[in-house]
Amino acid sequence: MNDVAGAARHPTLVGQRAGNGPTLLLLPGLGATLSEFRAVLPSLAQRYDVLALELPGQGRSPRLPATAPPTVAALTDAVEQELDRRGVTLPHVLGVSLGGRLGLELARRQRARSVVAIGPTGPLTPPERIYQAAILTASRLAFRALAPVADTLMRPLGLRAAALAPLRARAWRTAPDEAAALVRGFAGAEDFWRLLSCAVLPEATVDYRTVRCPVRIAQGTHDLLSLSQAAWLASLIPGARFRVLPFAGHSSISDVPQRVIDLIDEAAAAADHSSPPSRQRPHP
Repeated sequence: MNDVAGAARHPTLVGQRAGNGPTLLLLPGLGATLSEFRAVLPSLAQRYDVLALELPGQGRSPRLPATAPPTVAALTDAVEQELDRRGVTLPHVLGVSLGGRLGLELARRQRARSVVAIGPTGPLTPPERIYQAAILTASRLAFRALAPVADTLMRPLGLRAAALAPLRARAWRTAPDEAAALVRGFAGAEDFWRLLSCAVLPEATVDYRTVRCPVRIAQGTHDLLSLSQAAWLASLIPGARFRVLPFAGHSSISDVPQRVIDLIDEAAAAADHSSPPSRQRPHP
């Protein structure tokens, strides 16, 4: 990537960094903020240099310019530029949903030491894509209606479970303030509709044969959004291993935090026993 041109195209992304050890990059899903990782961040920071980023047009990160559609490639360019800005060359990556897809694109570009992708976006059949678009659209509209009173509505477990059903299976593990932050983040994502139409819904199966690092793709048994795409992606990536997360939803981190940490450690350990990937860029 041309750093000068890239600096003109991509905004600085908001991030949080903590801990010591090998660098671990955290990338949230569509409409999510850094609160996505609240359940695992303290434990991960004990042995990783954790860098969590909010994607362009979500949370506090500015959107890409109106002339730059937020495709998977463009979003990954923005993440790469942020890694360069922060002096990070080859991190381990944990990504959820859209963040998982960006993690796989980083691996394709040889910018990842290992990748754990939870419910990553990917190829689906047309009926599955229509269903996914309907769920995400309904969630956006519902969360926008709930956002002004989210702090109050997310206190009762029943209401919290109903609101988070599209994303999480174990609502009792999500604290009321975290649930309220999730609702407000999803409702307030500045570039939600462009991200949905340019990065999540388009069919964009690419050649993953350039991936050289260890990859773990996981999907919760109660994931209402991913459908077949996670397993399909795992079949396209050389050496990728598919893992099922019992009693977990689409955004599985709060549901099964220890299992997610174990997957990160497993992928990182596999990377330690392999040679680092080269930095040569693959062809689109």
